[in-house]
Amino acid sequence: MKSPASIMPIFRWGRGYSPAFFRADLVAGLVVLFITVPQAIAYAFLADMPAEAGLYAALLALTCYAFFGSSRALAVGPTAIVAMMTLEAASALESPGSADYQAMVVQLGLITGLLLVVLRVINFGSVISFLSHAVVTGFITAAAILIISNQFPPILGLSSSPDTSILGVYSYLFDSVSAANAWVVAVSTFALAILVFCKVSLGQLLARLGVPSTVSDNLVKSAPMYAVVGGTFLVFVMNLDRSAAVPVVGAIPMHLPELSLLWPSLERLIQLLPSAFLIAMVIFMESTSIGTAVASKSREKIDANQELVGLGVANIGASIAGGFPVAGSFARTIVNFSAGAVTPMASLVTAFGVMVTLLLFAPLFYYLPKGVLSAIIVVSAWQLIDLKAIRKIFSFNTTDAATFSCTFLAVLAFGVETGVVTGILVSFVLLIRSSSKPHIAIVGRVADSEHFRNVDRYETRTSPKVMAVRIDESLYFVNTRFIETFILNRLADAKEVEHLVLICNATNFIDTSGLEMLEQLSENLAETGVTLHLAEVKGPVMDKLKQTGFYEQMKGRVFFTTDIAMKELGGI
Repeated sequence: MKSPASIMPIFRWGRGYSPAFFRADLVAGLVVLFITVPQAIAYAFLADMPAEAGLYAALLALTCYAFFGSSRALAVGPTAIVAMMTLEAASALESPGSADYQAMVVQLGLITGLLLVVLRVINFGSVISFLSHAVVTGFITAAAILIISNQFPPILGLSSSPDTSILGVYSYLFDSVSAANAWVVAVSTFALAILVFCKVSLGQLLARLGVPSTVSDNLVKSAPMYAVVGGTFLVFVMNLDRSAAVPVVGAIPMHLPELSLLWPSLERLIQLLPSAFLIAMVIFMESTSIGTAVASKSREKIDANQELVGLGVANIGASIAGGFPVAGSFARTIVNFSAGAVTPMASLVTAFGVMVTLLLFAPLFYYLPKGVLSAIIVVSAWQLIDLKAIRKIFSFNTTDAATFSCTFLAVLAFGVETGVVTGILVSFVLLIRSSSKPHIAIVGRVADSEHFRNVDRYETRTSPKVMAVRIDESLYFVNTRFIETFILNRLADAKEVEHLVLICNATNFIDTSGLEMLEQLSENLAETGVTLHLAEVKGPVMDKLKQTGFYEQMKGRVFFTTDIAMKELGGI
């Protein structure tokens, strides 16, 4: 029977919780609050949901994750990527902004949360391996460009583009730019200037003034709140919402969310399930990557399967509150960690702050310009583009470069979901293509050592009677024909060879096709006077081979090392 701590980590870190811990968590939670509120509202705007939906999602997600998550610093809530995927998935079925659309988004969050929990039940914590680094980087880069592009209309004072694709947005901008609102552009530019100044210059300025680096970092990271306060003040003082038709957030209800479970119909469940699964994968990938990176800084670790529970419950909680799917936020997590958070109590402090904001300060956001929210989204999305990682992909591996390019272009051309699926499929196809033509080397002894290396790369000693072949891949259906052809062609040019030694130190498994290839190869070689032997077979592979007729009937031997094989068969 599992202990409560294994299901709810709060029972683990809550033991021995001290006043000193609370002071540290209190400071971190309040610092993160100044970023969470404007970003939650901005990402609600990105998902085409009411402003309060973002705050409700943040409130419940932070609370639920604090009880069930394994990371001590991960800040869970609305994020740009997931908000964009939510918009794309729901807008394909319902008209954005409608009551049916909002209900569908809530249901999408519920299904996503349940899927994450189901993945935990089947111990599917390795789901992240389906998304290679190239796929993830290509997807995030293209999604960031899509997000930024979709914010240009609101920054110019235009309504959002009805077509969120890259071509649709810029076509809409080209046709509508003459209707841009100069005051909206001015306010949005003001907000962008604040955000860029804080990002580029504020830290240096504070350092010259002698401000401690920890305080300086937190002040820099709180830039979204400065933009919100500045933009709201301008609109309020100058009455720009009425005199210049500057779009504002409007009234946010001054009450806590009404909790309810909005179950989807079977038809709706079937419609949303594919999108929910992709969103769940992205949530898990995004959150565990961030959580792992932060945990490593303090020599801690996170439990991938427990993260599925924490993120699943967080999404269910956000849905019950009327919010949309949530994930771990990179920016808010880094701030949480750098501000000194030691336990998830910091998230509970932030959640309490969001609750106080809803109950006492919601009216202050009435005059918040939507252009400022777009500016916050643009700067946040821009930080998702990792040029260093992209350069590394293109300089190191052509397969990864192809996978990145296909994912990137597919996301821009067909949307986030189609792009992710395309990237996964392309990565699998390229993996199979690579495995179909594995590296194979004829090896010889290096001097008098026990080491054997590729004869084309090193000066080696070989035996005319023995050909030692190292196959750097498992033997399975995609590569058996290539391997067999390679060996037979090499033997055709070496008539004096009497023994063939297959070195299997890189062979992790052999499927039925691989076994049949070995059987056929052994028979064909025997007819030409060549005996097939194996060397350095891994234990699990050997266990399987011993259960086959091939092992019982093979004329050759299985050697523990290549060194032993070459000494006994070739005399070298």
